[in-house]
Amino acid sequence: MEIQSHPGIPIVFRHARVVLEDSIIEDGAVAIAGGIIADVGETSQVSTQGAVVINANGALLIPGLVDTHNDGVEREVNPRPRVGFSRPFAIANYARRAVAAGVTTSFHAVTFGNMVRNTRSVDEAVAITDAIREASTTGGIDHQVLHRCDVWSPDGIDNLFASMRRFQYQAMSLNDHTPGQGQYRNLDGLKGLWGEYRQSGYNMGNDDDRLAQLMHERAADTTTLPRVWGRAAEELSRETYVLSSHDDDTPEKVDQMASIGCTISEFPVTTEAAARAREHGMKIIVGAPNIVRGGSTTGNASALDLIKAGLADIICADYHSPSMLEAPFRVFDLGLRSLPESIAMVTRDAAHTFGMVDRGVIRTGMRADLALVVRTDGVAEATLVMRGGEIVHATRAGLMGVLPATALASRNGNATSFAERAVH
Repeated sequence: MEIQSHPGIPIVFRHARVVLEDSIIEDGAVAIAGGIIADVGETSQVSTQGAVVINANGALLIPGLVDTHNDGVEREVNPRPRVGFSRPFAIANYARRAVAAGVTTSFHAVTFGNMVRNTRSVDEAVAITDAIREASTTGGIDHQVLHRCDVWSPDGIDNLFASMRRFQYQAMSLNDHTPGQGQYRNLDGLKGLWGEYRQSGYNMGNDDDRLAQLMHERAADTTTLPRVWGRAAEELSRETYVLSSHDDDTPEKVDQMASIGCTISEFPVTTEAAARAREHGMKIIVGAPNIVRGGSTTGNASALDLIKAGLADIICADYHSPSMLEAPFRVFDLGLRSLPESIAMVTRDAAHTFGMVDRGVIRTGMRADLALVVRTDGVAEATLVMRGGEIVHATRAGLMGVLPATALASRNGNATSFAERAVH
């Protein structure tokens, strides 16, 4: 289905539960003109003159989701060992999946490193980020990149910075997946993961021998980490960018990351590390699947426990976009945040932490990135999604929900039904 929303014509959402930063307008309206939010208020107060009208029928209207970390594109390019799809095709497929979950801005997490899985290499990272930059707004999403620096692949750092500096919003994370620390403190868990890779067709070698060799080599290497950390700090002093640590497991690790210039702790794996990040004033990101599933897949800190302790600011999709839409509702259901506060974790707080001050909030003058959301039987669904005033996704339920606008148009002669402009 192609939907024509006619950018030159104003659009007005009516009868929505409009989620603002600190409150909800129970029978609210939002007017959009030129891709920008032009008016917000009670339905009875917002004019529909000359506008396309969308009757929300009581659905929630929230800002479009801002995903600060998603592994999806790498998986779309190489869904299985020795299976590859063209990068433009993969990006378009990812966008269709993500926008259906209400995502309007996505930071694709792309690893600059030569990993044991042969689908991850510095050359492939360069090719993927080039394709993402060329894609721009493919599929109705603002495509950005979280440049993941594998700290044990120093040969990739020049390419990483060359790529990052070409993006409007520049973001990087420092990743260390050495066994015995970080996400892989539990070696048995790592062996299990490697076993899954082996079953999928990757040649991982003998687990015990490989682990012992890798841990010995990295413990003996006293130059690589200081070199990479120093380069990150040097670049930060030249021109600012968003720098995140990743999988922090100890307060001492957080201290080190903060000294380099990290302002975000992404997926802290212990409460102690998250608490130290808070002491440093760092923003803390947790993964939506951890919330929806009720815990970490690797036995690390529960995102819900961190939120309950006041040690989380942002929820990202990580590897599963649908969870990002559902997660804030789970947080609200458990009484850990108000609904506006929960929604802010996937919208405003994510956007503003990454320097995107033009989105993430329903307020006059902000970019019209919006999602109509209904929740049935504990499952949140985006029935209509708008990016920059353009409708980029709508379900059948979303289209049917706006049909009553036809009657409104016939009564007052001022409004044009959205349904009349939908091309099936």
